[in-house]
Amino acid sequence: MIRKEKFKKYKGDWNNLPDLLLENIFSYLNARDKYNASMTCRSWYSVFHLSYSWHTFIFDDTTLTRRKFNYYSGWQYMLDHLRVQYCLQSIGSYIKVLVFKPASNFYNLYEFMNMISFYAEHGQNVGSKISTLHYTFPCNMATSHDESVLYGTGGKLLEALKRLMGILPSLRRLELIDLMLENIDAQTLLDQVCYYCCTTLSTLVLINTTKQLCQLLHPGAFVNLQVLVISPQNLGSDLMLLLSQTTLRHLHIVQNRYTPIDIEPIHPIDWRHFTKANPWLRVHLRVESVRERQILWQAGAPVSSVIYKSPNIRMSADIINKVVELYSKSLNTFGHLDLPKFYQPSSFNERIDTKLIDLCRSCNKMDTLMVREKISTCTLLLLAHYGHSLKYLYVRRNAVILRCDWKHLSEWSEEFYRWLKKSSMSYQIVEEQVANCLGLEKWNLLSDKEFKQISPQLYSYYYK
Repeated sequence: MIRKEKFKKYKGDWNNLPDLLLENIFSYLNARDKYNASMTCRSWYSVFHLSYSWHTFIFDDTTLTRRKFNYYSGWQYMLDHLRVQYCLQSIGSYIKVLVFKPASNFYNLYEFMNMISFYAEHGQNVGSKISTLHYTFPCNMATSHDESVLYGTGGKLLEALKRLMGILPSLRRLELIDLMLENIDAQTLLDQVCYYCCTTLSTLVLINTTKQLCQLLHPGAFVNLQVLVISPQNLGSDLMLLLSQTTLRHLHIVQNRYTPIDIEPIHPIDWRHFTKANPWLRVHLRVESVRERQILWQAGAPVSSVIYKSPNIRMSADIINKVVELYSKSLNTFGHLDLPKFYQPSSFNERIDTKLIDLCRSCNKMDTLMVREKISTCTLLLLAHYGHSLKYLYVRRNAVILRCDWKHLSEWSEEFYRWLKKSSMSYQIVEEQVANCLGLEKWNLLSDKEFKQISPQLYSYYYK
């Protein structure tokens, strides 16, 4: 008999990966997955104890908890104080990014914040390297998703959050989202942060800090602030005056589904004074909402980008006309993210092809355009032809109609129109011609999955 040898399939030399690469991989895992990965081999076990592996710490409902039976609510996850103590003593000095996800158990959140604050106040070196703090409050806890019933943080939980923010000496980036505070509580929210980090904080995110209209003055106290993300109900003339004296470069005005509707924009005179004192400022308008809602136009502002992130907001002719009217001289980025969930007509007269061409011809500084509505291949070629400053053109392949439905315009030569009709008959030729017009080696239409992953380069400041 001939003896058959069994060959094992080579799976890679994973145990000899460099420590720097393994540290980077471990930093993306939660605590449980880090532990399971550390049991693989000695090399991976040693990386488990390196500092960068614990660069980011995410706290949610099940972090450092144990199951406990409650006669009223059944089994619940309760914070294990002994585990928290061992954890903070072991890796508390390694954490640089601390993230609090929306949690339904406020007691666990309150106790964890207090324990970090206690160790930091008593010289245990815990939290001394935290440069980024992200906290999101679950303001919509109704089971029926009724947005009319919103809850805000406050009381002991707010005190614990303020205590924690006040003992982070290395804080450079602070994100507070959907706190929905009362106006009285919001006035003292960042007192301790202003005292300790007035010259070091560079990025501040305050989305829906209050339920109602309330001007916040704290952002104006950070003299070296570079990026401010704020909701329109927390802006005002006094805050704009303070911000004009800082080094602010990017002001993101963000509206989501919890932002109040009845808000007045900043007066154009205030924007004129602001721009004169700080000519390097760039304003970014953004709407994030499941339901359709209108953007709050800021007349006179140096708006650099207008972004919609909603499946139900159309790119209408009124929106494009408003953008051209107000921001044609300063606009760099415009478009819609997310996939559409509404009917899109195929008729040329009902589409927005002509308005998109007017947008490209009017906004000479626009370098990024994101289109998700139906357009023809002929319109796509015209966008690349007239968009002289375009560098990034994102278009869904499923929304592009293979046809040339434009009539011959008087400004076009016969040769140009023949090129337009011939090039618009094939997706491959269209992609090649668009790449030539944009000065790129290669350009492709995007699938729906690729379109959902678009992250405009401008928002690297926000989603870092």
